Amino acid sequence: MGKLIRKATGLTVGVATLLAGLVLPMTASAESASPIDASPIIHYSFDNALTSKTIANEGSAANSDATLSGDATVANGQISLTGSQTISVPTTAIAGKKDVTVSIWLKNNYGNGNTAAAYIGAAKTGNYPANGYWLLNPANPSGYAKSVMTNATAADPNNSPWGTEVGPGSTNAATTGTKATSDLALYTTVISGTNSTMSFYLNGKQVGDVTYTIPAGGLTNYGDLVAYIGKSSYADPNSKLDVDDYAVYDTAISAADVTKLYDAQVLDKAEAAVKAAVPASATEDFALPTSAAGVSIAWKSDNAAIAVDNATGKATVTRPAATAADAEVTLTATFGNNAKTAAYTVLVPKQLSDAEQAKADLDAVTIEDSDDIRSNFSVPTKGNNGSTISWEVTGGKDIATLGEGVNDKSRTVTVKRPAAGSDAATVTLKATAKYDTATETKTFTVTIQPIPAAEEKDEAYVWAFFTGEGVGGEKISLAASKGNDALDWNTLNNGTPLFTSEFGEKGLRDPFIMKSKDGDKFYMLATDLKIDGRAPLNGLNGFAGAQANGSKYIEIWKSDDLVNWSKQSHVKVSSDYAGNTWAPEAYYDEEIGKYVVYWASNLYDNTDENSRKQLTYNRMVYVTTDDFVNFSDPTVWIDVDRRGGAGSGSIDVTVQKVGDTYYRIYKDENTMSLRQEKSTDLTAAIGGAGVKNYADALKGSAWSEVATNIGKGQANGYGKTFTSGEGPSLFKANDGDVNGYQYYLFADQPSYHQGPNHYVPMATEDIASGQWTVIGNKMPEANFPTNSDGGKPRHGTVLPVTRAQYQKVLEAYAPAVAVKSVDALSAETTVGVAPTLPETAHLTHADGSVSDVAVEWDAIDASFYAKTGTFTVKGITQDDSRMPVEATVIVNGIDLSKATVTVEPNEFTADGAAKEPAVTVVLDGATLKEGADYTVAYTNNVEPGTATVTVTGAGKYSGTVSATFTIKAAEPGSTLDKSKLQALVDKVKGYNKADYQSGWDAFAVALADAQQVLQNSTDQQEVDKALSRLQSAVDKLVKKSGDSGKTDGKDDGTQKPAAKPGSALSNTGASVFGVGITAVILLAAAGAAYAFRKRRA
Repeated sequence: MGKLIRKATGLTVGVATLLAGLVLPMTASAESASPIDASPIIHYSFDNALTSKTIANEGSAANSDATLSGDATVANGQISLTGSQTISVPTTAIAGKKDVTVSIWLKNNYGNGNTAAAYIGAAKTGNYPANGYWLLNPANPSGYAKSVMTNATAADPNNSPWGTEVGPGSTNAATTGTKATSDLALYTTVISGTNSTMSFYLNGKQVGDVTYTIPAGGLTNYGDLVAYIGKSSYADPNSKLDVDDYAVYDTAISAADVTKLYDAQVLDKAEAAVKAAVPASATEDFALPTSAAGVSIAWKSDNAAIAVDNATGKATVTRPAATAADAEVTLTATFGNNAKTAAYTVLVPKQLSDAEQAKADLDAVTIEDSDDIRSNFSVPTKGNNGSTISWEVTGGKDIATLGEGVNDKSRTVTVKRPAAGSDAATVTLKATAKYDTATETKTFTVTIQPIPAAEEKDEAYVWAFFTGEGVGGEKISLAASKGNDALDWNTLNNGTPLFTSEFGEKGLRDPFIMKSKDGDKFYMLATDLKIDGRAPLNGLNGFAGAQANGSKYIEIWKSDDLVNWSKQSHVKVSSDYAGNTWAPEAYYDEEIGKYVVYWASNLYDNTDENSRKQLTYNRMVYVTTDDFVNFSDPTVWIDVDRRGGAGSGSIDVTVQKVGDTYYRIYKDENTMSLRQEKSTDLTAAIGGAGVKNYADALKGSAWSEVATNIGKGQANGYGKTFTSGEGPSLFKANDGDVNGYQYYLFADQPSYHQGPNHYVPMATEDIASGQWTVIGNKMPEANFPTNSDGGKPRHGTVLPVTRAQYQKVLEAYAPAVAVKSVDALSAETTVGVAPTLPETAHLTHADGSVSDVAVEWDAIDASFYAKTGTFTVKGITQDDSRMPVEATVIVNGIDLSKATVTVEPNEFTADGAAKEPAVTVVLDGATLKEGADYTVAYTNNVEPGTATVTVTGAGKYSGTVSATFTIKAAEPGSTLDKSKLQALVDKVKGYNKADYQSGWDAFAVALADAQQVLQNSTDQQEVDKALSRLQSAVDKLVKKSGDSGKTDGKDDGTQKPAAKPGSALSNTGASVFGVGITAVILLAAAGAAYAFRKRRA
């Protein structure tokens, strides 16, 4: 991804990469006629572009075409292997050959390390090629050329075959032979199985002993052979090489012939290497080779536009003035003692005009992810050519504003993201570049994405880590928890690291991974450091040297989903006074509205790395950023000189915020222990020059001590005691984490701290207390993710994630674990009986496989199956996915079909009113309750004939039972009409007492009386009076809202009774009349009054 201000310096020469035209024509190769009698049986010259993955054999052996793995570039007679490609060489022609010579022209781009440029030997058996091998490494970890054979053989295998190596640069004699070269060179190994000897030559000169004793028979001892270019049978990193020529002879050629091979080819190889190094045009200084293929090179320029220093090879470029013409410069190279010369033409363009400078500066501006902005971002105010750039928001001013930048070369664009669910918004920015008197403008459009919807809760974890310095180490791996359990983990990607470094030291350590402030973007940071094979500096080896001339850069990746990541960004954040930039982490500071990135650095009083012979001490340093593209200048954060050991200070800070309080835990390098502090100001500094203890450093600061010696003296759970630790990872336990803690603290206890060489977990139920319990006994080593080389997590980060994010990671890196679908789960029971849930769930995984796995179900409250209906139960599968599942439970009630239903009265005279006699339901001798146990419905209950009462089970009962009653026709001449009274009762019987402030009691009495009249009266006058009384009571009701009279002031037959939310019970008599038990009492009273009136009549 492009950067706005900071250049990823060190990645490119800074000049055009087109090759210059060669003035003196040279032959492309002098290999058409062999200078020795022998001819190769296998030969790959790489002089022709590849059209497939097959590399044709130009030697005499049949069936010996090589196969390329990965996509590689072939140019200028060389194939470039960048670590992502290897070549497999057939061994049919080599099998059974006791005498073999392997001669390879190559340039080592890997540096020092345990890797192989070429290999012939046994395939991997178990963890290692125990049956033996020949291996070529241009630069072993000590910086020596290595060509070795093993005394381990198929007849006498060894599980540590490297310990049996013989030859210069071997594992047990790493500094024998000759120092490695990074130039193109000829590596020739002569194997005489007939004489039981091996010899090694670099650029035609013998290296180490004249001969080394090897097992009789040479390569034939190693059983079935495999051969590679760029790798071995070990799990070491692939090498990074430019291979010019690979040849295998079926004879042990003489030392004289080895020299002839080199002499015949060296000038052409050297010239080809130089040709590739000279640019076609140059606007900046560049480097010219002063040697190639073991030949010295002297340079001469015919124009002052390029001046060459032959001691260093530096070519200093001076561009002609803007009013002059471009300069055409001829650079002449002399190889060796005038053995050969070649001339190259380099164009030096004239300087740009002011307007061209301004335009070029604007053209160089990019806004990263401009179509997918999810945070504030920075824009540059200085161009590469020196223009001043000003900015204006011309569109979208309501969602974007310009403010002070994170440094003096930038401004911050603060964005207000659209609401969740809205469309993305567009912002237009106008940039104006001014160079001297010239100005140029350019418009930039960015798209602001809406803020994500309310975030799902975190239900799992992802772990980013590295495993150490050995095989497979210094790369980044990811792991995923087994569901919501921070103490049990899935290995991802079959244990193969997912991130390797292309830049800087080409090693990755201490990965830190975090969510953005809005939760919809991820950032991963890592240390740029490779200890394996690191060259010493002034006697400072390994970690010591890495703190004197280590990297000033950090490595950054970005992702929206933890699976699809941006390209690696190599960003300088430390000053030139820093010796290292270790363990970068970050936290969003809401007070300043920026991310704070912090790390450890030794700081020196000069910028000359080669002068550093003694370490200072590690301080914690921080910068701020809007977007992880542009950064502020570094500021010292923790400055306490803890030297007792060289370089001792403060390292490895990890931070969490609880409420308004920041908690940080870090390593005191003096005691090698962990300490905890707290503050409400994240960026407040402590300490300073001369401060040697934390008590003094904290005096008067915003930080205070919470705990020291965290975990010290406790059993680590792995057979030892937690004495010292580093690389702490502090993270909040998810709600629902099966272990029940509030916060976790994972601390790396490597072997050099008397530990298991992996993380040791701790936990607390109150982070403010500083009381941490080591819980390694709850996380046995079987629960750790494990890389294919056996390595377990060292310094890294655990990140809580949502189930959806976790699922995405599993699908990408563990498809046999990820669950694509779950078959439906169900159960049936009867009221009052706890259901028996399915013991297993049938899962279909992302890789297409299926499994039946046990389920752990949530506890079920008895109230869920106390009545009929359905409910769901949640559970978790007990496989590695810990997939959440649900079962639907159907609760069947007690059957009412055998109940006895009695209606009273059971005979009525038709009068236009609906007849609803009282119902009694008895089952197994028990009288059931209407509403709680059953509901009642009447049909055909107005006109003469047989009416039906249907009783339907409720609560714990189900099914139906019915009874009938009779409605007789009225006597002839009868004019009894109850229809108006029935209509009014139907209209008002759903009114609710809670909705009225007065008039209710009278209304309830009138309503109960009306219902009795409807059921029993045969007197029209009595019906009319009941109608009048009820209408009057309705008119006098006063609602709580303040309206008086009827609820809507009219009686037009459309009045809807006010419904009280949540008050609708299951059709009990009380709920129908809206008056509860009061209405029942009044109804009984009304019945008595009616009977009294009838007796008086």
